[in-house]
Amino acid sequence: MIPHVFAIGGALVDNVVAADGTLTLDLLGGNALYAAAGARLFAPWAGAVARVPGDYPRARAQAELGEALDLAGLRVEAAASAAPEWFFHAADGTRRDHLHGPSSLLAAHGLPQDRLSPVQAAALIAVLEARAGMQDGYSAFRARHPVRPEDVPSAWWQARGLHLCANAVPELIACARAARAAGLCVTLDPGFRAAELGTSELAALLDLVDAFLPSAKELAVLRPGLAYEAALASLGAGRRCLVGVKRGAEGALLRLPGDGAVRALPALPVIARDPVGAGDAFCGAFLTGLADAAGPEEALRRAVTAGARAAETSGVGGVLAAIMSGRPRP
Repeated sequence: MIPHVFAIGGALVDNVVAADGTLTLDLLGGNALYAAAGARLFAPWAGAVARVPGDYPRARAQAELGEALDLAGLRVEAAASAAPEWFFHAADGTRRDHLHGPSSLLAAHGLPQDRLSPVQAAALIAVLEARAGMQDGYSAFRARHPVRPEDVPSAWWQARGLHLCANAVPELIACARAARAAGLCVTLDPGFRAAELGTSELAALLDLVDAFLPSAKELAVLRPGLAYEAALASLGAGRRCLVGVKRGAEGALLRLPGDGAVRALPALPVIARDPVGAGDAFCGAFLTGLADAAGPEEALRRAVTAGARAAETSGVGGVLAAIMSGRPRP
């Protein structure tokens, strides 16, 4: 079955340390999977395209996620391996990431596997920092193995829409062009790649996509020193695409093309158990609104809803369990 929409990006294994020290280990994560999960809240079927190392638990992913998502787009690099990524959340909403190592490090260093004190969390961060360069993590793997248009199952170019997650910049542009040529609705979250976008590359992407959806942090990188509305106006002026900004617990802003009106929608009041992936789920749901021709304001409403659902749980499996309760595979 052809997905209604699909996402291109990463499929990872995550270890999460919540702000209160609670540990959730060996989660199936990654921006492509979270975006597809967010889309699935409103779409009859959604898929994900990502390149994964040989030690990625693909059978487990199929068993846990395959009833809700099409994983035919996971491409295995059999000779490669990657260590899981760690996310350390702070009470102020910030997080420490891009640290890599197996969950077995906890036992190896005499640390508990259910909850870490602040001192224990700091000790684990030091262990992970000391491992830098010892074993490639998913970030390094993805840098060497970007997702290309030819990685997309050929039938999927008949879908209604594509969400582009962070990817190497040349491949981002190539995938956007391929999607535009196929007539798909296209949305883009530049993620950490925002800092790598030159002026001409950013302009090319803005001209190719239907919506550009950075986070507040990424918007500040792209338009430093500007307030939200001024930054959105600077990016969207004279273009047909929607430009928005994800602001986490503060909700989202969306600038409409044409008259440049800005729509604001507050975040839903939820207890955020694990914010990892909430922004990606937001984007996947937003895409469904555009792909269904429901209009930008409905797309924004869907996006805020999916982001909240994602923040309430952990891992892609948790998101799908919340979303798919009572919804069978088509």
